[in-house]
Amino acid sequence: MAEEKMAWARQPDDRQWKGPEGEDPRTLYQMLMTSVERFGNEPCFGYIPEPGMPRQHLDYNTFGELATSVAKRLNDLGVNTGDRVALILDNSVEWAALSYGANAIGAAYTAMYTHQHGSEWAYILNDSTPSLLAVSSTAVLDKLVDNLPSDAASWPDSGILLLGDEAANKLPPEGVEVHAWSEFVAAGRASENTFEVADDPFALNTLIYTSGTTGNPKGVMLTNWNTLSNILCVQSAFKIYVGDKNAAFLPWAHSFGSTFDLHWMIRCGVHINLISDLTKIADECIEIKPAVLLAVPRVWNKFYDRVNSQFEAATGVKKILIGKAKKHASRRIAKAGVECDAVPASGFFDKLYDKLVWSKVRARFGGNIRFCMSGAAALSPDVAAFIQQVGFSCYEGYGLTETAPLVAANGWSGPGKSKLRCVGQVANGVKVTIDTDAWDDPDRPDEGEIIVHGPNVMKGYWNNEAATKEVIIEPGVFRTGDLGKLDKDGFLAITGRVKSQFKLENGKYVSPAPLEENVKLSPLIEQAVLDGKDMLRTYLIIHPNMDAMKAAMNTAGIDASGSNAEICGRQSTKEWLLAELKEHNMKSPVWKGYEVAANLILDHEEWTTDNDMLTPSMKVKLRNLLTHHEAEITKIKG
Repeated sequence: MAEEKMAWARQPDDRQWKGPEGEDPRTLYQMLMTSVERFGNEPCFGYIPEPGMPRQHLDYNTFGELATSVAKRLNDLGVNTGDRVALILDNSVEWAALSYGANAIGAAYTAMYTHQHGSEWAYILNDSTPSLLAVSSTAVLDKLVDNLPSDAASWPDSGILLLGDEAANKLPPEGVEVHAWSEFVAAGRASENTFEVADDPFALNTLIYTSGTTGNPKGVMLTNWNTLSNILCVQSAFKIYVGDKNAAFLPWAHSFGSTFDLHWMIRCGVHINLISDLTKIADECIEIKPAVLLAVPRVWNKFYDRVNSQFEAATGVKKILIGKAKKHASRRIAKAGVECDAVPASGFFDKLYDKLVWSKVRARFGGNIRFCMSGAAALSPDVAAFIQQVGFSCYEGYGLTETAPLVAANGWSGPGKSKLRCVGQVANGVKVTIDTDAWDDPDRPDEGEIIVHGPNVMKGYWNNEAATKEVIIEPGVFRTGDLGKLDKDGFLAITGRVKSQFKLENGKYVSPAPLEENVKLSPLIEQAVLDGKDMLRTYLIIHPNMDAMKAAMNTAGIDASGSNAEICGRQSTKEWLLAELKEHNMKSPVWKGYEVAANLILDHEEWTTDNDMLTPSMKVKLRNLLTHHEAEITKIKG
């Protein structure tokens, strides 16, 4: 039986979740060591060392030994229980080894993004005061030297750990040692340090700094048990088998990526394959052939756009086959009466069309995916339904950094127990209540702020008692700031953010997030923001896909000459694109009449972290965007 290949039994629904029991791991390092003992020679990581080189692999035994050597060396350099180790690294074997090595000695890791501004690194390092800092390259170290104070006291006591083969270029202040990775590991392996393995499930495991759209980032304090309760909840709730492969590209500096694309996979004996080039995810998936794929909606949206564009362009026999394949898939899924779960083709013609059409689409991700998960933002029901037609089980989940992150998800409660237009049932051990007093829209009385109660709730924000008191009602109870509702079967739907809701002049409330996601399904749109606070009608700020938009404008006979800035500045472009969106994307029942945008602002420049329009976790900095377009917004307001 396939289930025999699962590493662990599913957790009983009625277990207690206050802390570990029986053979539960008590820390992440202990979890790793259990996996090493259990999976030993099974492959643990696959990675491409340098562009053009073949993928290399190391097994669980080798990785476990590496993590332990890292722990010894960290301890030898003066990193102790309760300290922090900071990482400015992309996903890598080194990233994983440092996080588990720190955990082994009772230290917490603080991970940052390599593409963050130097000033953000400086703030986080000053706030978290790590004993040691690991950096991915000389370029990162150069930027640190430019942004940190020139006195050694402001730098980590145990120095800088530099990855890569290049010697340091710009050096930190005198007295701050720069360790080379190869020498660091060799010293750890040679060390006779017999450190005591940390054993406190409620000790800090990580400080994850939320990249807020306003103000300084806040350090979310997550314990071992915060994260482990998430992992144990989903262990063997999804069909993950020992030796399965995943394709890991979600940043581990984010809680969704670290908890599920790293720690969960280690728990389950999965062969973690790192994507080396984010622009070629599909190409690397063809080589990896993953059984599990975790991604954010933008990845699924692009997949949906690309496949449907090719379907639209098909002619002749190919067009007929696509039509037949869609019809048979829809009929099969309707007959099964399930949402989100893949329904295998059955019957001669259904299997034939599946082989001729859908199997080729599945092959774009390696042809071996058993299920995929979407998180970090809302997934369009249209996209989710299409992925189900393709033949993938696609489950949307919901959570926050402050909840380690899982609160609810489709898929975990078993086949046939998932629903579109929601984020599934609340996870085991977690309770959700809806505070309907948090807002006052009389048209939606069953909605309110989502309050999470459970073992996954953070301890608080590091060095920030005031911010902690704003969101922690009592230990283990967190005010999310998200709007939602629960149905009679316990399925949770997210309807927006409390703070991002705005009221129109007519008193109607608008929740922009799900509407923005709907607009971004257009192949003409890359980024979109909906606003209109205290105005008669809403308006959109859009960064278009310039190539796709120009091609569509030429087809429609609209002037597409000149620079991108000139095209986006023309009234004829705005009127044409607004009409396109009204016809294809701003339609009932998703959009109500008063929500449909009456005006459009086009921004030819992409919103990025470099121009300060996005946070490191790719959320739009609304205040900055509105300020940038203040003159155009004032004109709309009249």
